[in-house]
Amino acid sequence: MSIRSALRPGVLAGAAALAAASLACSFSYSSESLSDSSESSSESSASSSPESNSSKYRQDVASYTQAYVVSGGSEGAFLSGVSDLARKRGITDWEADDDTWRGIGKGLGRTKVDSVQLAVYEKNWANGDPAKVNLIRKGFDEVR
Repeated sequence: MSIRSALRPGVLAGAAALAAASLACSFSYSSESLSDSSESSSESSASSSPESNSSKYRQDVASYTQAYVVSGGSEGAFLSGVSDLARKRGITDWEADDDTWRGIGKGLGRTKVDSVQLAVYEKNWANGDPAKVNLIRKGFDEVR
């Protein structure tokens, strides 16, 4: 028996334990991890074009939205988390940034919320702003 094959079961057991532990973590921990990973990816993409950074920001927001909806995070924390993601990507006016709202829509589309749930999220997060609602729908439809 080689050392490699003797170590493999231990490595697999460790990986399984890690996966189980990560599933048991709270939403705040998962959002911190998302923030940390977006921070390191934003550092590595500092030389990228603004369009590329914009696309990555939209993907960050979509992933964050999906994680938030699936975990059932608190209402007030969501937009604060989006603000943190924007700041880490160098977006200063995230509320006026189309990628914010398209990313939110894309994340909602990934969770397969129904039309009633979608309308509730639009009302709560876009405050009835028709332009923001339109962008959320556009992102939502990109996934469909």
